[in-house]
Order: sequence, then C-alpha cells, then structure tokens
Amino acid sequence: MQTTNTEGAMLQTATATIDWLIIAPVVTPLVAAAVLIIFRRSVSLHPLLTLLALGFNIFASYLLLMRVQAEGPLAMTMGNWLPPFGISFVADLLGAILTLTSSVAVFCVALYGMGDASSRERRFGFYPLILTLLVGVNGSFLTGDIFNLYVWFEVFVISSFGLIVLGGTTKQLDGAVKYCFLTLVATTMFLIATGYLYGLYGTLNMADLSKIIGPLPFQGPLVVVSCLYLLAFAMKAAAFPLYFWLPASYHTPKIAVSALFAGLLTKVGVYALIRTFTIVLPPAGQSWLMEVMFYVGVLTMIAGALGAVAQTELRRLFSFLLVASIGFLLVGLSLGTEAALSATIFYMVHSILVMCGLFLLAGLLFSYRGSLDLRTLSGVNKDIPLLSGLFLLLVFMASGFPPFSGFWPKLMLISETMQQEAYLGTGTIIFSSFLSIIALGRAYAFACWRPAVDAAQPLIEGQKNSLNGFVRLQFLPLILLLLVATAIGILPGILFDFTTGGAKGLLDSSAYIAAVFGGAQ
Repeated sequence: MQTTNTEGAMLQTATATIDWLIIAPVVTPLVAAAVLIIFRRSVSLHPLLTLLALGFNIFASYLLLMRVQAEGPLAMTMGNWLPPFGISFVADLLGAILTLTSSVAVFCVALYGMGDASSRERRFGFYPLILTLLVGVNGSFLTGDIFNLYVWFEVFVISSFGLIVLGGTTKQLDGAVKYCFLTLVATTMFLIATGYLYGLYGTLNMADLSKIIGPLPFQGPLVVVSCLYLLAFAMKAAAFPLYFWLPASYHTPKIAVSALFAGLLTKVGVYALIRTFTIVLPPAGQSWLMEVMFYVGVLTMIAGALGAVAQTELRRLFSFLLVASIGFLLVGLSLGTEAALSATIFYMVHSILVMCGLFLLAGLLFSYRGSLDLRTLSGVNKDIPLLSGLFLLLVFMASGFPPFSGFWPKLMLISETMQQEAYLGTGTIIFSSFLSIIALGRAYAFACWRPAVDAAQPLIEGQKNSLNGFVRLQFLPLILLLLVATAIGILPGILFDFTTGGAKGLLDSSAYIAAVFGGAQ
C-alpha cells in the first residue's frame, strides 16, 4: 500500500496502522459478509456478528472523520502503481461525513431486522446482503476514481436486487422489475459516459481529471459527457421526470429493506452528482447546465410534495417525500456556493437518518396494526402512546420545524436562494415544505388521533402485553435514529462546522489533489 499526505511526495514505505482507517469502512463490512456466508447455516449468529461488525465500522468511520477534520483529505493508493494509474481511496470531509452517517443508519436497520427478518430470509442472505450493500455505498463515498465509483455502484445495486426480492412475493417481484430496469438503464449510461471520459482525457482518477479539465472551456465532447452523467445520476437519485420508479417499488420489499433503500440509495446518486460536478468536472462555464439542474430540482420538489398529499398508503407517502427531498438537494447543488453546498450536505445527513426512521416507523405501525392504509389505520395514540409520540417527532423533523434537524439546512438554503436572487427556488422550498406538513400532519391525525374505525385492525394479539413491559426491541433502532437526529437539530453548529469544511473542499480541490499526488504533481 502507498499513502499520501499534503506535506510531501508519495510515501512508499509500509502503511501506518492509523492510515488503514481510509479503507476500514469498506473492508469491515466486506469481511463480515464473507464470515456470515461461511456460517450461512448458523443464522442465529448472523444478527450478533453483523451488529458487532457495524459497531466497529461506526467507530472506525468516526475516527476517520476526526482525522480528516484535523489533517485534511487523506489518500491511499493500492499496489505499486502511482496515481493516476493506481486505484486510490480518498477521504475528504464530504465522504467521511456520509460514511459515518450511512454506517449509523445501517446499524439501526440491522438491529430492526432482528425482529423483521425470518430465519428463512436470514438463510437466503438478509444480513450478508445488508453488509455488501454498505460495502458498495461506503466504497462510493471513498473512491478516488470515477470508474471505481461505477464498480461500487454495481456492488450495492446487485445487493439491492437481492434484498428487494427477498421473500419472493408477487408484489415484491413487480416492484423489483421496475426498480431493476431503471437502475440498469442508469448504470449503463454511467458506464458509457465514463468510457467517453477516458477516451477524451486518458485518465479516470478524479484528482487528475480535476487538474486536466479545470482550465478547459465547457464545450464540445465535455458537454456531452456532463449531460450523460447528469441524466444517469439524476435517474439514480429519482429526480424529475424519472422519479416514478421509486414510489412504485420502495413500498414492496420488507420494511427493513425499504428503510435501507430510502436512507441510502438515492443519496449515493446525489453524492455522485456533487462529486462529479465539483471535483471531477469543475463548474466553470457550466452555468446553463447548473440552471437545468436547478429547474429539475424545483420540479422534483413539487412532484414529490404533490404526490405525498395524494397518497393513502403510508410507505408510498414516505416515498414521495423522499423524492421531494432529492429536489431540495439538487437545488442546493445547482447554486454551487459554499453556503448552498454546506446546506446540501447537512440536509443529506438529516435525510438519511429521518427517511430511514420514517420507514422503520411504518414497520412498527404495521407490526401492531397489520395495515398501513390511512383509510383504516387509526387509534394508535390510545393503544400505543409511545409510537404516537415517535411519529409526532418524525413529523416535526421531516417537515422542518425548528429546532429539529430539517429546519437548519432549509433555512440556510432559503437564505442563499434569496441572496442569489433564485426566488423560484425560495418559493418552491416553502411550498414543498407546506405540502409536506399537510401530508404528514394528515397521516399522523388519521393514524394516531382518529378514534378506531370499524375496518381498522385491532392491536395484534400478544402485542399489548409486550408494550406493558420494557420497550420492545424494534423500538430501539428508531429511538436511536431519533436521538442522533435530535442532537443534530439542537446542536447544529457542530455538524455545520463539518459541512462547511466539506463545501470548501468541493469548491477548492487543491487539498484533494495534493492528498492524491502529494508533492509529486
């Protein structure tokens, strides 16, 4: 292994133990998944081994974030091939923040899966697939090569295919066909664009591309490549008009799988857009393309919010809210300022935690009521006040009420759109947030405060006794997510310090390039 830093040329000595932190968020879940496959017949061990591996992964990701914050971007290049030829891992603040947040979300989903995944589903790979999905997600956040970004995309896409059909019901297979088709189209376009990029510039190392493309005018073949990347990643992120696959598929798999997809997968598409249109393809001269992205973001917010208001099934409602949140992120990226990018990164962290929490909430409601249809779901506050309280807290967070985690990035982006005179963005954020409040408020009122209707499912036999004692295990992951999200809302300055640093690193790639090439540029 070879590591680089910002203070000298390429180091070709033995890698220090602390430098292995760069690849720990990828290697840990990969090794754990391999161990689970070896012990595939001992499914009772799978949850414990998974949680231990994910706990270590959270710790390693936290240490990595702290080191990047203190020292700047870190890089490791594999083998004896110097960059740009060697395979590089690069950890900057953006990648380290998202790696830690994703690891926390997957830990909570794995904990929830202890009560959600049957022994049969565990035998068919529920926990190994969760771990390999995290491998692909964290690999995407930490890779320094755009072709390897495609490779990590394929890793988590293949894992997601396995998870979405786990159970084999007709509904799951129908959702899987829609999800798989659009995903394959997006990844194929990604690969085509990457091939064109290599043909044009002879390298796929992100730092090297930044140096080469930065001074070039934005015209000719570069425009074609940029448009292909925009279309591919926007499709993966479920942006307008290619968002319809998400609400058509995310309500079909197991609840734990839906929560995992909602928290992570679309964010990887947004991350790829952020990385591509800042580090890889510096934005000089891209004003018209950023304008296109701005309008796509506005339409995505409107379509998602209107779709949420129209839904009567809770998971589909949450899916449309997820689409609306993607529009917010695209608007922030399109503005391209430090404040807008900082708000975008902050909102990504918020969205990973809260969207994952919303789907876990849906799972708890279903486990007690046997239905997620708002036309029959009712009486939750009377029978399960704890669940009603958690639902209300999530409504505040997802709607952006102060001082919860969704409020601060929305406030910052509203301020930034007004400063940039992008008043359409300001109005759309407010309008979309208003519709989200209506959709979530109505869902909460129907499910929790409405007296039980005749068609509503009663509390499932045996569940009432379990609520009289200690909080059930399945409540714990949701509570953990809400504690983290609440802490972010009450103490937003801590996260803003990280997101502001991440935004500065995106706008000025010199530290990123120096981390990869050292003094040998």
